[in-house]
Amino acid sequence: MKKHLSEAEKIKYSYFLSLVSSVLNGTEAPLPHENCSLESIKRIADETRMDAIFDEAIIMLSKKFSVSAELLSYAKKDLNHWIYIDTAMKYEIENLLKCFDKEQIYNLPMKGYFLKNDYPNPFDRSIADYDVLFEIKDIEKVKDLFNKNGYKFLKNDSQQYHFTKQPFMYIEMHCSLLKKNNKNYAFFENQLEKAKVRDGYSYSKEMTLEDYYIYMLLHSAKHFSQGGIGIRMIADEYVFYKKYSDQLNQKYLSERFEKLGITLFEKKLRDISLKWFSKGSEVKDFDDVEEYILLSMTLGRLDVAVMSEMERRRVNTKTGRKKSRFANFISSLFPNKTYMANKYPFVEKMPILLPYSWACMWCRRIFIDRNINIKKGFNNRTSYTDDDVSYFNYIQTEVGFDVK
Repeated sequence: MKKHLSEAEKIKYSYFLSLVSSVLNGTEAPLPHENCSLESIKRIADETRMDAIFDEAIIMLSKKFSVSAELLSYAKKDLNHWIYIDTAMKYEIENLLKCFDKEQIYNLPMKGYFLKNDYPNPFDRSIADYDVLFEIKDIEKVKDLFNKNGYKFLKNDSQQYHFTKQPFMYIEMHCSLLKKNNKNYAFFENQLEKAKVRDGYSYSKEMTLEDYYIYMLLHSAKHFSQGGIGIRMIADEYVFYKKYSDQLNQKYLSERFEKLGITLFEKKLRDISLKWFSKGSEVKDFDDVEEYILLSMTLGRLDVAVMSEMERRRVNTKTGRKKSRFANFISSLFPNKTYMANKYPFVEKMPILLPYSWACMWCRRIFIDRNINIKKGFNNRTSYTDDDVSYFNYIQTEVGFDVK
């Protein structure tokens, strides 16, 4: 498992961060570092899903630097592509929210819906889907509304319902912000009731800035502790805090951070975001947590995510002992009742159907999702070492997370 960047990689990431900073702050794009090709920087932008920001930076840079005609042409076309997608997605989601108003369905758009507007341009922050909180009692009305608007219902679990519409709309309707087995579930249990109706709507709501920030951090913390968070989430932290820090109730936040166990995590993310993106900043070196983030691409690395999940499953919650690696490998293929009941609620009511749920899971993955790579899956589950586990646990403790 790769744990650190080479010196050449540090130079590339340092320059990429300076390009992102220039776009976020509306400053002049810096000239490329020595021995740092723009094509290699483009690969970082692709891996971190920060394509539009890279495109903008290249277009700015071309005014004072000899950018290749091929790269400049690509940047202009790609930027238009992201502007088109953002415009189309904005139209679709607003149309749906108007329909929610008409059908009197309370809802609360989450994460990317609001965060996009904190960036200099909404298309700077790409999103793969929209997340919307709703009340489970309205599920049939929600399904009917999506059907009338040309959406296809894909699947659901105990927390959310998935809808899609070609060519690129994907919406997750959440009946809760966190899963019931999440230790912080109670904090957001009645969020839809506590949230206020937004200006211009009758049934669409929004959280307070403080609760939104807390939820954003908990979402980042989940990814950080499972497989990692990428540069984009640090940029999210920067643009949010830069815009709203003067409006936040810091006393309320401090108390909540302490109760939720994210005080150190929030400070670490905020410090990194300021180091990387503050106007005029120049990053020359990275600590271990920063390297972990830089190696995490968009929402974490698969090998890290598999390892962390495998190690969590190894611990017997009753005895505290760990299962053997082999036994844990087998249980990863055929998870226990608690895990499967979260995906297939019928298992909770009828445990005898656990083997049937395994069949459902693997049939879906093989024939519907088609996201199986047997060789890579086997390697990710068996090739990590005790040193890899120790490194991962060290990174978690560095941001205040309990790894027991």
